[in-house]
Amino acid sequence: MAAPDRIVFDAEPLIAHADAEPGSDVVKAYLDAVAVGDATGYASCVTLAEIRYVIARKYDRATADEYLDWLTDLGVEPVDVSDAWMAASEFGLEYNPALGDSFALATAEYVEATLLVGGDDDYDGVSEVPIERFRDGAS
Repeated sequence: MAAPDRIVFDAEPLIAHADAEPGSDVVKAYLDAVAVGDATGYASCVTLAEIRYVIARKYDRATADEYLDWLTDLGVEPVDVSDAWMAASEFGLEYNPALGDSFALATAEYVEATLLVGGDDDYDGVSEVPIERFRDGAS
């Protein structure tokens, strides 16, 4: 698997990576590509908020913040909501995904990158953004 040169991470892959869930080795390969400069990584600020509350609920805030700091240190760049909110609303109107998924799509469109997602069906039918799945089936 060769990572694309520009990758947007949805919440599901990063949460799976943080928890060593099935498929986390695939996510690690994408993160490794970012770490060594073979790819540029991005995440919507909405995605980062989702990751923080999911990990904090399961563990604690300090663990969540440590993981997010690690992602930043690795080179995953946050993309501000103001850069994607209008497109996120359009994806919501067109495909009706969860709000976080709309922002992930809009972020990928904004930075012209491939979106790394899980196996759920929220992205079925989307053709405006290149999408790669790190595992099959919903988490």
